[in-house]
Amino acid sequence: MSRLRWRNPFHGMRARTRLMLAFTILAGSSIMLALVGWTGLSDTDTALNEFEQQALPDILRSLALAERTANLAAVAPYVANTSSPSLLNELNLSLKERIDNVLAIARDIPELDNAAPGLSALLSQLEITITELTGLTHEHLLLREDIRQLEYRLGLLREKLYQHEQNTDAHVWLPSFLILLDQLSTALHLEDSRQITQLQQQFALALNESDSLIHRYPQIAAFHHELQFLGTSDLNLFEQRRQQLQLQQRRAFLLTSTRAVSEQLSTEVKQFVDQVQQRITHQGQRMGVVVKSGKTGILMIALLCFAAAVGGILVVRELTRSLGEVTSVMSRLAAGDRERQTPAVERLDEIGELARAFEVFRENALAIDQMSQHLKEQSRLLETIFDNINDGLSVFDSQNRLVAWNPQYADILELPVDKLHSGLPIETIYTLLSQEAQEGWALDGMMLDRDEVNQLRKQRAQRFERHFPGGRVVEFRSNPMPDGGFVTLYSDLTERKTIEAQLRQSQKMEVLGQLTGGVAHDFNNLLTAIFGNLQLLEEQLSPDARERRFAGRALAAAERGRLLTQRLLAFSRKQHLQPEEVEVDGLIEGMLDLIEYSVGDQIEIRLDLQAAHWLVSVDPSQLENALLNLAINSSAAMQGKGVLTFTTRFRAQQLLNGEQQDLICISVTDTGCGIPAPLIRRVFEPFFTTKEIGEGSGLGLSMVYGFVKQSNGDIQVWSEVGRGTRIDILLPRQLTRVTETAPLPQPLPLLGRGQHLLVVEDDRQVAESTTAMLTTLNYQISTVHSAADALALLAATDDIALVFTDINLGSSIDGLQLGKQIHDRWPELPLLYTSGLPQYQQPDHHSTDITLLPKPYTRETLSQAVAILLQPTPKESPE
Repeated sequence: MSRLRWRNPFHGMRARTRLMLAFTILAGSSIMLALVGWTGLSDTDTALNEFEQQALPDILRSLALAERTANLAAVAPYVANTSSPSLLNELNLSLKERIDNVLAIARDIPELDNAAPGLSALLSQLEITITELTGLTHEHLLLREDIRQLEYRLGLLREKLYQHEQNTDAHVWLPSFLILLDQLSTALHLEDSRQITQLQQQFALALNESDSLIHRYPQIAAFHHELQFLGTSDLNLFEQRRQQLQLQQRRAFLLTSTRAVSEQLSTEVKQFVDQVQQRITHQGQRMGVVVKSGKTGILMIALLCFAAAVGGILVVRELTRSLGEVTSVMSRLAAGDRERQTPAVERLDEIGELARAFEVFRENALAIDQMSQHLKEQSRLLETIFDNINDGLSVFDSQNRLVAWNPQYADILELPVDKLHSGLPIETIYTLLSQEAQEGWALDGMMLDRDEVNQLRKQRAQRFERHFPGGRVVEFRSNPMPDGGFVTLYSDLTERKTIEAQLRQSQKMEVLGQLTGGVAHDFNNLLTAIFGNLQLLEEQLSPDARERRFAGRALAAAERGRLLTQRLLAFSRKQHLQPEEVEVDGLIEGMLDLIEYSVGDQIEIRLDLQAAHWLVSVDPSQLENALLNLAINSSAAMQGKGVLTFTTRFRAQQLLNGEQQDLICISVTDTGCGIPAPLIRRVFEPFFTTKEIGEGSGLGLSMVYGFVKQSNGDIQVWSEVGRGTRIDILLPRQLTRVTETAPLPQPLPLLGRGQHLLVVEDDRQVAESTTAMLTTLNYQISTVHSAADALALLAATDDIALVFTDINLGSSIDGLQLGKQIHDRWPELPLLYTSGLPQYQQPDHHSTDITLLPKPYTRETLSQAVAILLQPTPKESPE
């Protein structure tokens, strides 16, 4: 038995025909729906007109009646609180007008008498109440003015009484009158009539008691009369205040009565509004019947339109379903789905034609997609390699031809981008490099053969360096490729190499500073022994002896050695330096020998000093260090041969505030190679140097710059390549001026009185020299060479007057620790310290309050320091 199959009657129609048929049916149904709706709206409009003619006038009149009634109740508080008689009259007229309006509206509503029969009587009662309230308010205003006048007279009377306060007899009668004034003032603020009456009685008694004062002091009769008028006359202040309180109470009662009448009016109006609402409800029910019949007609036509729309939707759904299937296959193909087959290929309409055309496109897209996927994988690999690294990268084939490169490759190797192209031989690239970069260097510093390196790069990993102009160093890291070529990474190591060199140079400078400080310490000990022995020798010789001149020359040489030691400490930046007033010309002349020694014999030093006797406030050691740095830099620029000139001049500078500042300009000029213009602005940067790596730290000029700026000065540089450099240091001139005076004689040494001193010194030569000097100064000396011996001697001897100890004793206990133990056991024993170490190496020198005599010291400075510590305290009396 064969199965019967339903056949779609529209299957052979074109899609356009089926859509037009469905929308025609839908349009006809819509026209019918519009006609039915029009008829229903016309009936509704008729019912609405009837509603407006019958119900709306009653609604408007009831609303107006309710509004006017509420306004009547709202006016009453304004009437009670009115402060102006003219405004009170206006409110009274307005209130009467509003009552007449309410009555007129009531007369226009025929149904009002039945719905609210008590409305008219309530309105009349409200009018009477408000009229009385208006009268009371008017009376209250007049009474308030009378009270204000009495209050004003009361104030005038008080002022007049205070004018007699300075009279000799005022203290007898004035207090009684002031009490009466206070009672009157108090009555103005009382809110209870009984309290006012009691206060009035007290006032009358006090006034009668003051009658006796009038006979004794006739000049107060006028004051007494005025008080009698204010407190006991017919219009006295107490009576006026009681009347005011009574009026206020009556007004409050009338306001309450007004609110009660207003509530009754609202109740009457509400009854009328309820009746109107019932009529409106009835009329609305009639309109509902009309609207319901219109809805029924519209619903029937709407069902017909719905049926037509459903038919159209079925047609459109059938078309869009097939079209959606084809679109879905297209979207899935774009998303990468290659397995799904194309539907609706058997259709005879436009959708079938689209499906068959897409099937052909799908087959072609699958073939193209396979090729595109392979290309994407290759492109992704290259993009990852080239775009995600910061170093330069290049790829050469087995024939040493350039295959690929990234932008960093040309930047790091300083290659012209426009001359790079695929297939460029590596030999051609070598010609594009600078001359220095054509040679390769191994990591151990050995020069490499270029051809041999290029051959090895195809076999195994290679690492080497190339040097570029300006000191740049680029590291090459090559690895062979499977096809015989090689890939290379290029890294700029300039910054790392520079930092390593600067670190090595800083370490050298630190070691040099430590070495200088140690040498200065030992040298100071030697100079101390030399000073002591030479001074003792000089004292033993007669003034005219030839040997005394020899000793004087040796002392002068020792003094120059002491100054040289201080300069060494300043050079190592280990000495504690403080600003003081310095004569620049004298300072330069004094360090000339050090400059000559530092720059070499083949450099001619010239002085052109024109700032004699003028002072600047600087740290002299720092200034010497700065000038020495500039001299050493100039010597390097002249390669050890040329002319170095020091010049001092006055210069005036205009400040921003218009004032003029006097400066002293110190110029250091050389005939060296000069500095290129682009580098002049960088010469003061820390670690910047134009010298070869290892020849300078780049810190010298930055230290000079910091010192000058901290001294409130400025520094300027002029240079020309091939002609030399001039550096100007500008320092503010001090207002004081050095005057030439005769040299002061050396202070004579202060002699002791035979006191017993303990000298603690680990250097035996220094100990012997110090012991001899103190012995010649009339002191008894005991000498030990360690802290343990000093403590033992102090414990065994009780006549030690002072302990003179070196800080560095060459043992685990230094001089400061020894001093602390002595102070703990013998707190009254004076302590004098000495040291040849720079201050930064002295242990705990910041936290210990000590008296320090630096090495080397002379007999005079030693005698002064000891004498100061041995001065008797106020509790002692000198022998």
